[in-house]
Amino acid sequence: MKNSPHLVIVAGEDSGDFHGANLASALKDILPDIKLSGIGGQKMDASGVELIFPSSRLAVIGLTELLGCISDILAGRKAIREHLQGNRPDLLILIDFPGFNLHLVAPFAHKLKIPIIYYISPKVWAWRQGRVATISRLIDKVLVILPFEKEFFHRHGVEVEYVGHPLLDEFKSFKCSDRRMSPNIAIIPGSRNGEIKLLLPEMITAARLYNRERPESRFLIPVAPSISFAAIEKIIPTNFRDRITLLRKPLKTVLKEVSFALVTSGTATLETALAETPMVVIYKLNRISYEVGKRVIKVPFISLVNLIAEKEIVPELIQTETMPEKITFQMRAILDDKYRYAKTVSDLKELKSRLGKPGAPQRAATAIINKLRENA
Repeated sequence: MKNSPHLVIVAGEDSGDFHGANLASALKDILPDIKLSGIGGQKMDASGVELIFPSSRLAVIGLTELLGCISDILAGRKAIREHLQGNRPDLLILIDFPGFNLHLVAPFAHKLKIPIIYYISPKVWAWRQGRVATISRLIDKVLVILPFEKEFFHRHGVEVEYVGHPLLDEFKSFKCSDRRMSPNIAIIPGSRNGEIKLLLPEMITAARLYNRERPESRFLIPVAPSISFAAIEKIIPTNFRDRITLLRKPLKTVLKEVSFALVTSGTATLETALAETPMVVIYKLNRISYEVGKRVIKVPFISLVNLIAEKEIVPELIQTETMPEKITFQMRAILDDKYRYAKTVSDLKELKSRLGKPGAPQRAATAIINKLRENA
């Protein structure tokens, strides 16, 4: 193996940028002279990854949103292909984001005979299981972060290693005190503009309804780095802005201050669970994307929390169920019932134990370095 190998990392949204940055730091701890480049965001940039294209231009949800971002996606594809062809890195690391990574990047890299590791694999166990054949053909190894993924990929003949969940490192020193009496409630609308436009108005209206019954309640909105405060503020009615605080803080910091959370389905649900914070999970797509999705999704829950627990421990409201009145009803059902609140906290503690121990980025970095040595 070279003393200073060149690895390319491709991540497509805020959560991928977070995981890519931690992985980059772990790789540099093992091989200080390693060269890292690729697609990512501010965190990857700060961790020493030379960015060739910003991931913020690629974050879209649903079919109709995709059409509005075609030019950015094509520009991103052109940038990464030229980078791979011009530099011929020793290894390509893909982080989630399968629409771009699996279909636009991996086939090209495979043709160039560049070894590929997928870290934080596509959720093919949930939908589009036909992608497993593509992964088996193109990807040299998959590093998975959810316990049940290892058996799934192994069953399909894919080389796989379970490295644990990276979020455990973020929460290993988190103090989960009893926060039930706190008047603060988190509203976590996601990190994509499409999600925010669809879901935040419903969340804000639900918050207003709850505030009428509990006027002492206050609402904290952690704003993702890729989202401007202005984009959030224009959704909040003027006469309700004094009840809401926008924060440019890590989610785990905000979760220390709240008793409850309204959370858009995604990685944030697991962060909220690791903070042992009861929540309602909310998700909504445009109608076309939803009609397509519901015909192919093969799992009983949409949230990582319930999927890992293998039962419903937090309520999920999907599509037409995201009406503010229904959101408020679920908030009251947990916050006003101390026994249900305590049971939810207990279930979230059990979920944490299922995920294992911290150290995922280090284990992933070790697996990647070992793969480099195999290929040397």
